[in-house]
Amino acid sequence: MASERREGEAGLGGRLLGLPGVGPRTAERLAARGLVTRGDLLDFVPRRWDDLRELTPIGALQVGLPQTARGRVLSARILFGRRRSLEVRFGPDGDDEPAGKLVARWFRASPGMKERFAIGARFLVAGVVREYRGERVMAHPETERLADGEVGSDAGGGEGGQGKGAVGVGVRARYPEVEGVPGRLIAELAARVAREHAHQVVDPLPPALVAEHGWPTRGQALALLHAVGEGGEAPDREAIAALNEGRHPAQQRLAWEELLLLQLAVGQRRVAVAREAAPACPVDGAAIERFLAGLPFAPTAAQRRAIGAIAADLARASPMHRLLQGDVGAGKTVVMYAAAELAMAAGHQVAVMAPTEILAEQHARTLGPWAAATGRRLALLTASTAKAARAEILEAAAAGAIDLLVGTHALLGEGVRLPRLALVVVDEQHRFGVAQRAALRGKGGGALPHLLVMTATPIPRTLALTAWGDLEVTTLDELPPGRSPPETRLALGARARRPAYLALGEALADGRQGYVVCPRVAALGDGEGEGLAALHGDGEDPDTGSAEATFRRLARALPGVAVGLVHGRLPAVERDAVMRAFEAGTLQLLVATTVVEVGVDVPAADVMLIEGAERFGLATLHQLRGRIGRAPGVGGRRALCLLCSDAAPGSDAARRLEVVAGTTDGFVLAEADLLLRGPGELFGTLQSGLPSLRFADLRRDLPLLQSARAAALDILASDPALASHGALRAALASATTAPGGG
Repeated sequence: MASERREGEAGLGGRLLGLPGVGPRTAERLAARGLVTRGDLLDFVPRRWDDLRELTPIGALQVGLPQTARGRVLSARILFGRRRSLEVRFGPDGDDEPAGKLVARWFRASPGMKERFAIGARFLVAGVVREYRGERVMAHPETERLADGEVGSDAGGGEGGQGKGAVGVGVRARYPEVEGVPGRLIAELAARVAREHAHQVVDPLPPALVAEHGWPTRGQALALLHAVGEGGEAPDREAIAALNEGRHPAQQRLAWEELLLLQLAVGQRRVAVAREAAPACPVDGAAIERFLAGLPFAPTAAQRRAIGAIAADLARASPMHRLLQGDVGAGKTVVMYAAAELAMAAGHQVAVMAPTEILAEQHARTLGPWAAATGRRLALLTASTAKAARAEILEAAAAGAIDLLVGTHALLGEGVRLPRLALVVVDEQHRFGVAQRAALRGKGGGALPHLLVMTATPIPRTLALTAWGDLEVTTLDELPPGRSPPETRLALGARARRPAYLALGEALADGRQGYVVCPRVAALGDGEGEGLAALHGDGEDPDTGSAEATFRRLARALPGVAVGLVHGRLPAVERDAVMRAFEAGTLQLLVATTVVEVGVDVPAADVMLIEGAERFGLATLHQLRGRIGRAPGVGGRRALCLLCSDAAPGSDAARRLEVVAGTTDGFVLAEADLLLRGPGELFGTLQSGLPSLRFADLRRDLPLLQSARAAALDILASDPALASHGALRAALASATTAPGGG
């Protein structure tokens, strides 16, 4: 027993408690970050590496680059405002360095943080330099205090003198922050664990794959990252740059492994779905042509191709699993109803689920006349459906008397039964998790229904291969005749806001309908200003981002214009009344939040002003402007979208908005959004049951993703259950059940 305990303590499962510098309190703080065992710490890799041979003098720092400087504290103060912040000013460390200052700022700072920065204290300061009001600034930089005489190139000494430095000469590893634990202690512990235990790491990749790609083993890769340059030989500057950009072979190997596991999980999902039985819906060309002939417009070639692909899927006795993506206005609803008509013509039921009541109601209004024309019964079910009507709908659906049921999450509720369900349509897939999608599919009577997912947010290829990797993808890449994208103008700063509002006023005076979209419902703090500063250009109004304040302001400033207000906090009845008044033309101007992002179709509306545009993602801005210009322009005029922002010219936010103003191609914007903001929620909400990504970057690693996908397909083709790949199977099971992986 004692020998077993000693073996456990010495191995990857050994506790960190008891290592030099790790007492009970430090162990508790490490555990709060998920660091309990030596194996946990081995997987806790640095987030950047400072090349201390490349320390930049304070006076020589360059804007826009990640740099490490050595300086002395000139001043430190707590600033009070909407959020408390700490401002520390650094000057040169020596008289022989060029003059200059660096301002470091930490927002939401605790009062005690100021005490770290005594006047005259010497620090290493690392981060990206930005210019703000003529000063060079680092926001939330990493800092490390230096002893008198320490130049920063010696990583030795640790907290409390804990032995040798964490990394080799001239290089310092920076780890993710662990509250209450010095970064240098973490680096020293990690380097020690890597030296003593990296060789014990089981590599999940088959040796043939490791050899084929020339990768290090998993243990070797982790050891390299924790002990860069250990042994006295400092890595060259290119190697440090590669590490900080994620291009080092050790990082690429770990990223490839993650992407392989992800593709294996996605591939196994596809295999599992393909084995299920689904109701076959024979292709009824006559039914489709009757529907298309009744439309007031001719379908595009892209729509016909999409209908053909879906029809072929529906005719099979295995479930369709298809994503229909198309830019704003590409005509996905027509394709969706054609699919529904094929299922209904075969005697089956269809369910259409949307993320919001507004979108569900819009679908019901659009699909209702088509369903009536083809002799189908349609019903709408949302949380706002009256109790008596709900009971009637549920009874009819369970009896098979409703052919097409449109709704929101209410379709997932108890009592919803569709015994002849053959097709499930989920609109705006990124608003739903996989579990909700599966729950809706379980409402049928037995066989697994076909699934059609729709999105108007074009999906970058990396996400199509990952978060949507279990779906076949169909793209509508053609706009219907008569649709022209809106002209987009950028208005930066308070001075530019006045001409933007004047352009809006001129459009309204010309009888046009329009929107003003705001990023939030209510004003921030006090001073909700009733003035019309934003409208008249008298200075920046603190409430321009508030829909409620903007509504009041415009209602007073435009007495001859009927102005309405709609947002998600309004009662459904009131919100619906406002939307119907706007659709009928009774209201000329609608002030709204992003509740109008999808599903709102008012063809007469052709002007939009977006306040606080820098607060929205590129895809959201593209969706919003897709609400205008939905009908051929009167007199040949183009729809107009005005992006108002207080972002400074040349700032990151301004550059993002310039991308929107410079293109109307949603796919270009989707790729730009991925590069600028990362996968974010678009990827994260779909991670149920999929491994999370710690090393891979979907913005950077498309070649790795494609390579990993090819390898995963090869493995699954001969061993779909991974029966002969024990280590890989265990790693996949661990990755899909670990926190953050599902």
